[in-house]
Amino acid sequence: MDLILIEIVSVVSFIYSLLLMFFPFTSLNKIFIVFIWTNLSSLIFALNYKRKKIYNISILLLLLPLLFFKDIVAITFILMNTILMFLYIRNSLLQGNHYEYSEKLKKSYLAYIAAITLAFLGGVLDNFIVYSIPFIIISQVTTIILIRTVRHLDSGMDMENIKRSNRKYIGVVSILSSMVALDGLRNIIFSIVGNIYRFIIDVIIKILYYPIILIFYLMNKLIVFIEGEIKKNNMESLFENMNVDNYESIEQVEEIIPRSFPMLERIIGFLLIITTIYIIYRLIVKVGYREYNAREYTEEREYIKDIKIEKKKTREKYPKEIKEQIRFYYRRYLEKLNKRDIEIKKSDTSLDINKKAEKFSEERIEKIRKIYIDSRYGDKDADKKVVEEMENLYKKL
Repeated sequence: MDLILIEIVSVVSFIYSLLLMFFPFTSLNKIFIVFIWTNLSSLIFALNYKRKKIYNISILLLLLPLLFFKDIVAITFILMNTILMFLYIRNSLLQGNHYEYSEKLKKSYLAYIAAITLAFLGGVLDNFIVYSIPFIIISQVTTIILIRTVRHLDSGMDMENIKRSNRKYIGVVSILSSMVALDGLRNIIFSIVGNIYRFIIDVIIKILYYPIILIFYLMNKLIVFIEGEIKKNNMESLFENMNVDNYESIEQVEEIIPRSFPMLERIIGFLLIITTIYIIYRLIVKVGYREYNAREYTEEREYIKDIKIEKKKTREKYPKEIKEQIRFYYRRYLEKLNKRDIEIKKSDTSLDINKKAEKFSEERIEKIRKIYIDSRYGDKDADKKVVEEMENLYKKL
């Protein structure tokens, strides 16, 4: 149920972040209450719809907010959200592995860029800042937690360790949710972010203002020069009209040019938001993904590297420590796969490797993987019997 709830919160917050750009049907406080109800109702439906067909009507719980919000914007939002959640739970819930969830995370950024573009063209970019950003944060955090959890499950990690780790992240989500629910805290944060945003826009406009003045000034001088050439075709007129020390002309141009450029500010703001999303993607999501990869699957990259080194050595020394002995035989296992023309990539997990090794006994390679995972990450202490079992499994392949 934990995994179902995490995925539901991830999907619901993603849907909210997109729809609220165009359908902000009430205040953010009330929207957050509807958000909580949507998650609970979706969870009830997800846990019960497969039992009997009659339980399919539990999806109607998502329509309950229509009793309180009856305008066309609210009706549109709630109906669209209900349909999307119904289809997702029926067709996609818990249907992916960690690679597929990672791809969905990457595609979500394209969806945000497309939605922001439409919001910009439709003049509702403010809705993105006020309504969408809180749910984007919740969506991104829960999606990363989901990917991390699925990766752990795929690699056979201990479920208790997963739950302990997830509690920390759920605490982060709770704090982020409080930001949405509490007016005072949310307003302070939005005020700080808004001030930073306006400051950056103001600085960029001021930087661009004088180049714009200079462009208009040079255009003015060019026009004067051309007119002078037409009227007086002599060198005196040429130098007079090309006098760059004519500050009066600059002042006149500066009076004509307005101090603010609303459309330019909107364009810069749009580019600033897109840039921010890209930076977040690079610095947080990418780094987080690499961190999980390094923490959980170092052994595959490490062993593949060792296999390449083995070509230069006649024999690898047999380690003294029990756990290192198990890793030793796991490397021998990988070498045997390489000799059988089974390609092993640096990104492959132990589960991926076993899927590729389908020509071998499934029972034996699964035992090899289990001994390795338990020794590498589990709380169980290995002994000589386990090492002997690992050696026998490897040799009998």
